Amino acid sequence: MLFWLNQHNLREGDEGDNNNPNSVEGSLQIDEDVYDPGSLDLQNSIGILNIGSFKTCNSPERSIGMTNWTDDGTEFKFYLGTEEAIDVVRNWDKLQSEGKWEESLELFADTATVTYQNGQTVKASEMTEMARKRDSNYKANNIDYGWTLQGAFSVDLDPTRGGEHVHADYVMNYDDGEQKGGVNANLRFYIIDGKIVTVNQFNQSIIMDEE
Repeated sequence: MLFWLNQHNLREGDEGDNNNPNSVEGSLQIDEDVYDPGSLDLQNSIGILNIGSFKTCNSPERSIGMTNWTDDGTEFKFYLGTEEAIDVVRNWDKLQSEGKWEESLELFADTATVTYQNGQTVKASEMTEMARKRDSNYKANNIDYGWTLQGAFSVDLDPTRGGEHVHADYVMNYDDGEQKGGVNANLRFYIIDGKIVTVNQFNQSIIMDEE
């Protein structure tokens, strides 16, 4: 629906339709039953467009790349994931940083596993307990140690089935006063229904500048 407002009155009309022999699609057809417009004075007039008159089309969801990360080897493409899956990782990161170990563990599925960069796979509960003991020991010995989340994105293989792959980039720094170290790490989280199912860790060492 289109409205045309000038200093004298409000005119009303509809978008034209090719099925109507008296109008053309894309034109403005004024309803003379509502008001006989006579001649329209466009000077000092304001056009008002009813948003409902827009015609829209649903474009297909964009997908790129390829992956055969499936049980039967079926090839899929990647789709953009959701903020909800990324928020799960950000929440886990926050809870870990604050030392809220039990709360962070609640974000994992019951059968969740974590695979380190060396290929060792452990339960999420084992990883969480290891992190708790490590951080407690480092704090007691005044060791500067931390993981900083640099960025994250999520991709989906099949939006109709659920489950997203969140890639999170971290920088790890270590300084005990005598030795310094650092790592660029990529953690790949597989998340279903708001729960972390698997985590896979990949590392790249940082060469530290000699002082």
